[in-house]
Amino acid sequence: MRKFLLLITFIFTLTLSACELDLDWNGQNINSSPEYVTHSELESLVSSLVTASVTEGEIIAIVQQHIPHDLTESELVELIKSLLPEDQRTTYDLKAFQDDIVDMLETRRQSVIGLQVERLGSGSIGSGVIYKAEMSSYDGGRHTYYVVTNHHVIENAQSITVVYERFGILNEIPSSDVELLGSNATTDIAVVTFKSTETFPTVEFANSYDIRPGEFVFAIGNPLGFSYYGSVTKGIISGTARFLTVDDFDATVIQHDAAISPGNSGGALFDINGRVIGINHMKLDQAQAANIGFAVPSNTVERIVRDLEEFGFIVRPFLGITASPFFSDCDYEYGACISSVVAGGAAEAAGIQAGDAIIGFKHEGDEEFMDVFNFNDLREHILNSRVGDVVIILYVRDGEYRESDPTTLDSHPDD
Repeated sequence: MRKFLLLITFIFTLTLSACELDLDWNGQNINSSPEYVTHSELESLVSSLVTASVTEGEIIAIVQQHIPHDLTESELVELIKSLLPEDQRTTYDLKAFQDDIVDMLETRRQSVIGLQVERLGSGSIGSGVIYKAEMSSYDGGRHTYYVVTNHHVIENAQSITVVYERFGILNEIPSSDVELLGSNATTDIAVVTFKSTETFPTVEFANSYDIRPGEFVFAIGNPLGFSYYGSVTKGIISGTARFLTVDDFDATVIQHDAAISPGNSGGALFDINGRVIGINHMKLDQAQAANIGFAVPSNTVERIVRDLEEFGFIVRPFLGITASPFFSDCDYEYGACISSVVAGGAAEAAGIQAGDAIIGFKHEGDEEFMDVFNFNDLREHILNSRVGDVVIILYVRDGEYRESDPTTLDSHPDD
């Protein structure tokens, strides 16, 4: 049986190479090419591949018995596949997978626009992502679109022009139809609206708490200006909770290695299903570093844009604790190890003490705690909440799991 499978495997390989060699069974050519392997040539080839213990007559009998002479090429392929062992039948349709990715990105590119920003004596180019639309039959049929971008893209702007692409041609929406609703330097998030009779698709935000290192991501934006409008780059998630403090920025970010450059700021970072998992923020611009980029997580983006839409600014919530973002002095393998507790703060009201390890965080009414593996996780959960939210803390003290009383988040003293 093993020799027969070897024979069948060889014939299958020969069949898949039919672009170079066609098969002929007793003079019946399967394909149209005049170059084909005759019945006797096939038997001779098989003879050279099997052990000497199989006689020529046995080879001829096997071929004649198991390979009908009147099969089409597709029928021959299906027959051979059915005779192969189960572990040799696996096929992959990667072309269909690639087509799905290309189709997804073609649609998502239309949701990422360009922003031409003019300042006193200077100008710059960035990117933005359309996340909401208010369709209208009034106002000349102009619709209102909401765009999320980076604060540093629109900072100190005297005018903002929206740039979009149709059929490879760039078009502009004048600054008179563009409005800045609000921005926040701490999270580097801003919201801009514009009016247009054009139709633009909107994006869907993913749950950034669910992402894991190694997942594929795609960055879309305008690196180095509009000459490279709508560029698409691919990478993977490198880290899910990096904490950056650069200038005014003070928030948790996603690290990824999709190529980004100046001009990508404010553009989208998509997951493999075409949902936004982050807004590209910056990359490390160091000679010794390569492809270390950062994006503001989608959960943070959603929380910030709600406040910017409603108030034009944000006030950060405050738990009232300090802890090391990298090391833990607590006798526990994970969690945010508390170094100190602010007097009169929400953490003190919840009964948290220095030396406790916070391992879970949830809002009152939620069924399950969100995991807290380190201080950066905790900071992200707090930032994604709002002042006045009532939360419950899960923590470990002296090896014992404890659940805090509900406590109300204060406003950050720096806001």
